[in-house]
Amino acid sequence: MLFYPYNSPIILTDALFSAYSDGSLTGTVSGIKDAAYWMAEEKASTDISTLLLPTIITGTYPYSPRIILDHTWVHTIYTTSFIDFEENIYYTITGTANTYLSLYDDERGLVDLAYAVGNCHCHTHANPYPYKVQMAYQAGLPSGTSYRPDVLVGLATYASIIINELIGYGNEAPGDIGVQEFSNQQYKEKRVQLINTVFGNSPKAMFVQRNLKRFIRHRYVSL
Repeated sequence: MLFYPYNSPIILTDALFSAYSDGSLTGTVSGIKDAAYWMAEEKASTDISTLLLPTIITGTYPYSPRIILDHTWVHTIYTTSFIDFEENIYYTITGTANTYLSLYDDERGLVDLAYAVGNCHCHTHANPYPYKVQMAYQAGLPSGTSYRPDVLVGLATYASIIINELIGYGNEAPGDIGVQEFSNQQYKEKRVQLINTVFGNSPKAMFVQRNLKRFIRHRYVSL
């Protein structure tokens, strides 16, 4: 599960929402808008597996020669601590300018560990490696990227979907459902196949995902 560390919007503001939406919802109660802004940003972070702004994060992982961090678009690794079976930190290194750790793929958040057994103060034949490693690192879309028009349009569109759900207007059909087939008197149409996304399965939800798709980095195919 991708932990989201923010409790309030960090990108969308009333001014940006007004500029990148149709403007029809700008008079909505501020509490509802703030909730919609936050939900749009949280869902976007879930979709691309990283934060919208560079953020310092701490995570603990089972020891492995290659570790998949919780986030993509990793900028810096600050510290790596080796933890024994009793949850004690017995060795800590800083950065990547050493023989123990390298950032194999920064965009996918893949880290290689070349662990030196001699530094394990609790080394035994039964436990030749650390039990866990704890890493502090900075991850998020590169500075300024989240303010590009395509990202802001995507965030504003999903925020509009949320606001419409909360105030009861609906989108395209009640509940923002994904309508594929429509019939009215002598007119009938069937739309393209819809897919499930973290934003829903309506055409607007798919539009939001398309705007963010270029930032998704599939990690397991790189292992």
